[in-house]
Amino acid sequence: MPIIESLGAPLLTVAVTLGGGWLVTTRVADRWEQVRKNREMDMAAAQDFQRLYGEFVAVWKTWNALTGGHTPVTTPQHVGWACLERATAAEGQIEALMAKLAAERFLTEDDIDMLGGVRQAFKVVRRSIRQGRPIGWGSSAAEPYKAIKTLSAATSVLLNTAPRSRSRPSAAVAARNFMGITDNRHENSWIDTAQRLL
Repeated sequence: MPIIESLGAPLLTVAVTLGGGWLVTTRVADRWEQVRKNREMDMAAAQDFQRLYGEFVAVWKTWNALTGGHTPVTTPQHVGWACLERATAAEGQIEALMAKLAAERFLTEDDIDMLGGVRQAFKVVRRSIRQGRPIGWGSSAAEPYKAIKTLSAATSVLLNTAPRSRSRPSAAVAARNFMGITDNRHENSWIDTAQRLL
């Protein structure tokens, strides 16, 4: 009996130590797994944005080639409608990405202005197609041209920067963020927003 009693305390200590170590290791591993998953989601959102930006530029260049009067190729009859469909699809996907960001991140007023500016810039192509006119950004010195480049680069940085907090905003904060991003005030201020970023 004395041998069992003398082994009891060390065995209990070993069991508690192993159990505590397992608990701590599991919690740390779970935390790092969540960090990894969050980072992968951030990277996927950044890739989505960059793909959409590429589609935006492709539609913009296609539309300008069609309406600029310098197209040496014969264009199919409904290519304008196809450009409109592509521009509308890209704009809808940008809107969805903005909703995701509003729900997943705590955004500053500057972030909201920047994202609202990107959203408005994407609308320029659709509006030009509907009006049947080329997008008048004749050179890289044009303010709208510089603005879309600036806003897109800043949005890419935001998407590639891990948020300070991984907690999510409440539904009310997310709704306010999204309403701020989609507010029509950005329609007239998106170029000024881009200039402030520079």
